[in-house]
Amino acid sequence: MKAGRRNIVISNEDKVIYPDDGLRKIDIINYYKDVAPLILPHLEDRPLMLQRFPNGIRESGFYQKEASEYFPEWIETVSVHKEDGQVNHAICNNTATLVYLANQATITFHTWLSTAPEVNYPDKFIIDLDPPSNDFSVVRTAAFIIKRFFDEMEVTSFVMTTGSSGAHIVVPLNGKATFDQSRKMGEEIALRLTKLHPAIFTTEKYIKKRGGKIYFDIQRNAYAQTAVSPYSLRPLPQAPVATPLAWSEMEDDTINARTFNMGNIRQRLSETVNPWKGMGRHAIAVESLERKLQKALV
Repeated sequence: MKAGRRNIVISNEDKVIYPDDGLRKIDIINYYKDVAPLILPHLEDRPLMLQRFPNGIRESGFYQKEASEYFPEWIETVSVHKEDGQVNHAICNNTATLVYLANQATITFHTWLSTAPEVNYPDKFIIDLDPPSNDFSVVRTAAFIIKRFFDEMEVTSFVMTTGSSGAHIVVPLNGKATFDQSRKMGEEIALRLTKLHPAIFTTEKYIKKRGGKIYFDIQRNAYAQTAVSPYSLRPLPQAPVATPLAWSEMEDDTINARTFNMGNIRQRLSETVNPWKGMGRHAIAVESLERKLQKALV
């Protein structure tokens, strides 16, 4: 398959990956090739954790951090520090790499919140809204509480369905502060909104103790943690897609975490302007956000 300047040899293209939907590996590869212009800006220079399902999604699959030795030499990598050494992550900066990794039965691309070489400095802050059930209306309510909170501080936030059960609220950062600074700020926001809306939010990590509330999860805002990339497929029936939305779309009660999937995402993309276009122009310094937060607490 021609991908950019390279020809990628496709293997086992008729291997069924989504048995209930009849979706084959070639369907997965073609999807990623089609959405390359949209997904690549969210993958570029980010250490990747690949979620692979070589035997289809009915099998457990596996997560891969270390780039395989057999990956071709033109696949870019970055070596990052871990507690007991180094990890050599793959990086996906072009269509050829995207197609190659899809041919490795990569279903979902999980990315760091920072980019190489400045991997210690996140350029995004994420709130993961993890619902207690499949009731997405609770997620919608929580998301708009958070949006209004940021709006009051004149901070621009973005929203995405995860393709699984919840939503991510994203604030772009300028990449000058550390993960520790970003996470500390996140903890202050979580405590503040949980105090203001105790019937909606909880910071309780244990599911059994959450009492049916939305878990206000800021745990992804730490070194080496990952989040699902926009436009990634998920290993669930109908091949749902993590999909960026306009905030106005979140008001639509027919939309849930899995509304968009491989069957309808192309039509959406052909009819809808990218709701995250120009996102980088709204990047804010953590220190500035911290000052705004302190004023909001007064």
